[in-house]
Amino acid sequence: KIAEMLERRRIDICCLQETRWKSNGVCHVNSDKKKYKLFWNGQKTAKNGVGIFVREPLAQEVLDIKRINSRLMWIKLRIEKQTMIIFSAYAPQTGESEEMKNNFWTAFSATISTIPKSETILIGGDLNGHVGEKTDGFDNVRGGFGHGKRNEDGNRILEFAESHDFVY
Repeated sequence: KIAEMLERRRIDICCLQETRWKSNGVCHVNSDKKKYKLFWNGQKTAKNGVGIFVREPLAQEVLDIKRINSRLMWIKLRIEKQTMIIFSAYAPQTGESEEMKNNFWTAFSATISTIPKSETILIGGDLNGHVGEKTDGFDNVRGGFGHGKRNEDGNRILEFAESHDFVY
């Protein structure tokens, strides 16, 4: 069903979160006309889980896969002459422990730090925070695409974006 929806909407790459799959792997998924390759990472307790769908023949350009944990993974993809790292990220929700949140953001930051500046980073994720409509206090963050009011987890997202010079 997901592959059919991706085909209908002409989506080439789709990041998934909260899949709750118990394992990790790679498989081919077919819709009526298009073929996709699904890369995923889960855990034995069927919590969390992330995945990335890539349409064929683009999936043949995947150079590497890194499964960090059940909340974070990336694929390295060659598009023409550019190398892209596409993350699927699922941050802990409001109400989860500070330790769990800190572990997630530390792992994410450490992983980002290993990627050469010559490679483009795209993040598809549920970062479980509200950044709000303004970047007040985060002058080095480009954006302005949020809505509503910022919460504490939104501050974490903006701090992360600022420390890595990202657009949110």
